Amino acid sequence: MTEAPLTPTPLPFFGDEFATLTKAVSDLGFDGVLYSFYPKPMYMSKEVQPVLHYSASLAPFVAHYIQHNYGNRDFVLRLALQDWKKAIDWWEEINAGHVSREERAVTEDARKHFGIQYGLSVPALRGTFAIAGISVISKNQSLAHFQNLKKTHLAQLFTLASDYHATVINSKESLRFFIQPLLENLNTTQKTVLKHLLTGKPMKSIPHTFGIAPRYAEKVLLGIRQEFGNITSNELLYILGMVNIHEYL
Repeated sequence: MTEAPLTPTPLPFFGDEFATLTKAVSDLGFDGVLYSFYPKPMYMSKEVQPVLHYSASLAPFVAHYIQHNYGNRDFVLRLALQDWKKAIDWWEEINAGHVSREERAVTEDARKHFGIQYGLSVPALRGTFAIAGISVISKNQSLAHFQNLKKTHLAQLFTLASDYHATVINSKESLRFFIQPLLENLNTTQKTVLKHLLTGKPMKSIPHTFGIAPRYAEKVLLGIRQEFGNITSNELLYILGMVNIHEYL
């Protein structure tokens, strides 16, 4: 008896704005686009993978990337977290010897098994808490073709990255989509401390509200701030307010 072929997983719909971005990138001559808003704690934790928006041509590789925990072996993320001010040409960095053997294997896998010949990552945000940007790919084996696309359209790619990121950061629903994996990792004590923090009351009053010692609560808060990228309490409050954290506590 012949087995029925597996039904492909439907591509998630990431919204009209991402559909517009995908079409714009395609019109420039690239074969796919991926966007990620990447909180730094995701890079620090092997338990948390990035949440991505991606076009159909990248769907198989994205599934493979997440399944094999490639987020923690992705040199693009490492370089971006160090000093992401310019576009990162994947194979230029590899050929310049700026990546480890393990990191190189991720890009080689993409080329060998998914036809992603060349890639370029363009920043939209480099902040204390997170980085964000788009990556575009070419499945054409010609390096000259890719270099011509990059030279001709680099400025426009920066604009597209910035514009799409603005739609994400200004939408609580979209931003929550990216922050969700971090929020799900909070334990009961951490959530309790955040509840108190959101009241605006000093930590010395937390024993009366939640029965936690102030010194211990401060230690828990410090741990949360470090998990979110060594940010300040004010930065943490800003982020939590943007994603309506009270809905999760």
